[in-house]
Parts: sequence; C-alpha cells; structure tokens
Amino acid sequence: MKLNILNNFPKNIAKLVICFFLLLNYESAKASDYIFYCKPWEDQISKTSMEDNFSIELKNETLTILGGEQNTKFATLIFTHPNFYLFASPTGSLINLSRNDGPKKVRYWDSYQGQDTFYSSKCNN
Repeated sequence: MKLNILNNFPKNIAKLVICFFLLLNYESAKASDYIFYCKPWEDQISKTSMEDNFSIELKNETLTILGGEQNTKFATLIFTHPNFYLFASPTGSLINLSRNDGPKKVRYWDSYQGQDTFYSSKCNN
C-alpha cells in the first residue's frame, strides 16, 4: 500500500499544480475592469465634434463616462450581444459599446429637455 501512494505521488502533485493554475487563470480571465480612452464625441445629426476627449470605465457591469460633455455619466448593463454591450442609465440614455477586437465604437442616445442627441466615438484601451 505504501509503495502505491509513493508511485502516485508525482501524479497527485501534478494534479494539484494544474488545479492551482486553473484557479489563478480563472480569476484573471473573469476580471471586468477596463478603461477605454476615447476621441471627442461626434454629434451624428449635425456632424460636429465636441472639444474634449473622455474615458469609459467598465466595472462590475456598470459603465462610467469620465469627462465628455454629455448629460449622463453612469449606466448599467442591460443586454449582451456577441457584437456589442448595451447599457442604460436611470435617465433613459442608452450607450452601445462594440465588443470587437481593437478600437471600440461607442454610441450614445439621449433625449434631454425635449432635445434628442445621438453621439458616437471610437475608443482604445
């Protein structure tokens, strides 16, 4: 019996090491904190660009816009599609963020004080 345990010892250690690395990779693979640096918003109706760059932070299924000149700064994930994420704010604004590799396209729709706005931008991480 003692000889059988010693023969399986390298296999048991290998299994333990593999499980340990799988757990480490699982934790890093599910990380949901991202920051994207974006060009100024472009109004899709008038085709004018705003002045300031902005950033988008994704954390725990929430989106925060840092900077920029839009009315809404916070939104929560409401829909996931293979091509994009859709976020909604408490004020009714919608933010669409592409899921493609490379530069991300972001679109922002809002109706504030009777005025409809539709902005878009491109972001890099």
